[in-house]
Amino acid sequence: MPKLLNRFTLSLIWALTLSFTAQFAVAATKEEFPAKPALTGTTFNGKAFKLNTGKGDVVLVAFWATWCPTCRAEMPAFSKFYEENKKAGFELVAVSIDDEMTDIDEYVKTSNWMSKNKQSFPSLWRNAGNYKDNFGKVYATPTAFLIGRDGKVLESFKGEIKPEQWAHIKAAISATGAGSAHTKS
Repeated sequence: MPKLLNRFTLSLIWALTLSFTAQFAVAATKEEFPAKPALTGTTFNGKAFKLNTGKGDVVLVAFWATWCPTCRAEMPAFSKFYEENKKAGFELVAVSIDDEMTDIDEYVKTSNWMSKNKQSFPSLWRNAGNYKDNFGKVYATPTAFLIGRDGKVLESFKGEIKPEQWAHIKAAISATGAGSAHTKS
């Protein structure tokens, strides 16, 4: 009888585990994006910023932190990609999720890609008093959201953006004809 009970118990535990795993997998893969992405605040160099997805640009909103080694290593690649693609209708917005602005200030002193006085793309601090967005909780850094020319979030990237993902972003920039859809204001 104990052997039968053990088998039954193990079978029940296995079935419950599979059921829980299946439910979790469905929940984990279903990522909901804001219908109309919104982001406002002040850039590191003191300029008011409002995400404008109505210009027809492809936008990458990248959440990062100074304490994240992957983020710090990846920022020069973000900057380079932005410089190479901004004329084709690409925008990049970097949002620090650091707890304190002093962490960002310290990082700026040692960074060779970032300067508060000379920003090639908007950089904001998510914990600033006037900062608002509707991207929800960012659980991993870096996390980036790719917004298409139609203003809708196409997908997100968690962790380091791999070369094939950069190629995918490049294809999104090229695919919709930057010349016709892109207008600078």
